[in-house]
Amino acid sequence: MKVCCMKKIYISIICLILIVAGLLTNNRMTVYADYDNTFTSKSYVLLDADSGTVLIEHNAQDKVQVASICKLMTSLITLERIDTGALNLDDKIVASEYACSMEGSQAFLDAGSEYTVAELLKSVIVASANDSAVVLAEAISGSESAFTSLMNSRAKALGLNNTCYANATGLPAPNQYSTAMDTSILLKKVASYPTYVNDSHIWMDKLVHPSGRETELVNTNRLIKYYDKCHTGKTGFTDEAGYCLASSASNNDLNLIAVVLKCDKPQDRFKESIDLYNYGFTNYTNKKIIDSASDYMSIKVGGSKVKSAKVGYESDYSVVCKKGDTSGYDIDIKLDNIIKAPSKIGTKVGIATILKDGKVISEQPIVLKENIEKQNVKDILGKMVDNWSIAG
Repeated sequence: MKVCCMKKIYISIICLILIVAGLLTNNRMTVYADYDNTFTSKSYVLLDADSGTVLIEHNAQDKVQVASICKLMTSLITLERIDTGALNLDDKIVASEYACSMEGSQAFLDAGSEYTVAELLKSVIVASANDSAVVLAEAISGSESAFTSLMNSRAKALGLNNTCYANATGLPAPNQYSTAMDTSILLKKVASYPTYVNDSHIWMDKLVHPSGRETELVNTNRLIKYYDKCHTGKTGFTDEAGYCLASSASNNDLNLIAVVLKCDKPQDRFKESIDLYNYGFTNYTNKKIIDSASDYMSIKVGGSKVKSAKVGYESDYSVVCKKGDTSGYDIDIKLDNIIKAPSKIGTKVGIATILKDGKVISEQPIVLKENIEKQNVKDILGKMVDNWSIAG
């Protein structure tokens, strides 16, 4: 009887994997020229990650519960503490009884045992472990409630004005919410950390407990395995929040972020995210307006052996636009009248105002592209001799 039961379990698991794989890979091959809103998601947004330009949105500012997507903030604060040296990846933390009492997704930590920050963070990013999230929160702030206050302060600093946290996990709690738009901003910030991106690409792993017991860590973001353009992401689910996914994807020179919240079914969040990406990659492109490597100008120099110096844009600037868009952009350049020596490469000497249809869309610094040395006595005497020769 046990063999029979095990066979049924294995067959069920294989069927489920094939269904999910088929669903995602089929959608990956679909090309959408036009957008057809048949989503179950109650709130979503697709935007250009580089400029923040919104390509599609529906109720993106609605305050809703986002479940484990709250752990993006838990991860961000942890990564920022590692950056400052307040935490190290190999630091060991004791798992408290309280942390190990968390419900929902878990790493099944042993209370009283020590785990490294790296192990805890990985289990949060890969398997959305609630117990690990609380252990990190307690290590950083002393308690989950104190850490929650830190989460809200950090959210305010990032401009997440429609976000409020009540815990470190995203488990249901009164007065806990965010929006699709706020989530996209938070994901972009977290995705700037290689540790997060690298861990988010782990499909399956094991957490080996100090006792020798093992916990399988399986990535909750199916896009990592079945959508090759996916860069990173975070899932969430509770009965109140529905099925949620915040993710990013890249194709050629276009980097997009998609957030879908409150979907009806687990597969909907993956399918609808891919639908959004297919629409974005099919219909939009990046148009380079400024090329910092070739668009050079010159500026007058005073107090140097040279009369002028090469200047240019500090960085490239591109805009996301629909493919085939022939709209023109104007650049209004204002340079300082003269720059005095000595001055170093990178010194700001002007501003470029970029306009579309007469409206300002960006301002980009213009900087020195070469060092300017101050003239010395020898240079001054040389100029005097040259002037006398000409006069003679």
